[in-house]
Amino acid sequence: MNTTSQRRFTWNRAHWIGMVSLAVLLALLIMGSGVFILDYDGNANWMTSPDHFVWLGSMLLHWPLALGLANVILGSIRTGSLSFPLASALLGPLGFGWANLRLQPGYRYPTWPEWVGLMRTDGLRLIGQTLYGVGVLLVSYAAVAFICYAIGRYGLRALFVNPEPGSLSARMLRWIRKDAIRFGCWLAVALSYGLLLTLIIVGSEAVLGAALLINFVIPPVLLIACGAYASRDAALSRPWSALLFPLVCSLVSVPILVALIRPLDDTCYVGSVCTTLGDMYFNWSQMDQVWHFTVVFAAASFLGFAVVWAVRWIIAKVRRR
Repeated sequence: MNTTSQRRFTWNRAHWIGMVSLAVLLALLIMGSGVFILDYDGNANWMTSPDHFVWLGSMLLHWPLALGLANVILGSIRTGSLSFPLASALLGPLGFGWANLRLQPGYRYPTWPEWVGLMRTDGLRLIGQTLYGVGVLLVSYAAVAFICYAIGRYGLRALFVNPEPGSLSARMLRWIRKDAIRFGCWLAVALSYGLLLTLIIVGSEAVLGAALLINFVIPPVLLIACGAYASRDAALSRPWSALLFPLVCSLVSVPILVALIRPLDDTCYVGSVCTTLGDMYFNWSQMDQVWHFTVVFAAASFLGFAVVWAVRWIIAKVRRR
C-alpha cells in the first residue's frame, strides 16, 4: 500500500478518544432530544405522525460545535488523519436519524410495541423522511468535519512550523509535543468553560444554551478529558501531581456557575431562603443549585480520572509479574 495513503488514513488512540467523546455526547443529546425539538406542537396527538423530519436544536448548535472542535484538535496534532473527519461525520446522521424514527409519533418516544406497530403501518414513509434528513445532515456534518480538520491541519498546525527559536510559538510547540494528550485535555476543558462563559455574557435566550451545556455537555466532557489525562504515563508515575487537573476542572466551575445561577439578586422570591446584604438578597435556595452542579462536575472529573488511572495501574502491575 502507498505510504502516503497510510499516513492520511490511520487509526490510533487519539482517534479512539475523539470518537468515544463524540459518541458519549451524541448519546446524551439523543436521550434528551425532547428538550431540543424546534417545532413542538403541544396540542399534537402523540399517535399522529408528523409529515416531516423532526429537527432538533442540538443538530444545529451543540453537535456541530463538538464535531468541529474535535476535528480541529485532531487536525492540529501529529497523529491525526483523514480517517477521523470521515468517521466522525457519520456519527451525527446515524444517531439523529435513529432519534427521528423513534420521535416520529407525536414528538415523544412510544413504547416498543407501539413503535413496532407504527413501523408496520407507516414505516416506509417514516424511513423515507429519515433518509432525507440523514442525507442533509451527512452533507452538512461532512463539510463541518473536513473544513475544521483542514483548519487544524493546514492552519493552526502550520503556525508552528519552523518557529523562531525562543519565541512563544516555539515554547508552546515544545510543550504540546512533550505531551499532546495533556494539551488536548486542557484545551477541551478551556473551550467548554469558555463557551459557557460566553453564553452567560450574551445573556437573554443564550442562557438556555448555557443551561443545556451544564446539564448535557460539560459533565461528559470533564469525564472524558480527565480520563484521557489519567491515561498518560506521567499520570501513572506522578498521580498526586496529575490530580491537579480534575481539581482545577472542579474549582473553576464555581465562579462560572455563580455567574449563571446568580444567587445574589435584588429580589427574594416566595419560598426562597435569603440573607439581606444591603439592598440585595443572597438566595441560599439558588446557591444549592450551584453546589449541586459543582458536585456533578467534580464527580465527573474525579470519576473519569480514577477509573482510567486504576485500570492503567492494574495493567502495569500485571505486566510486571
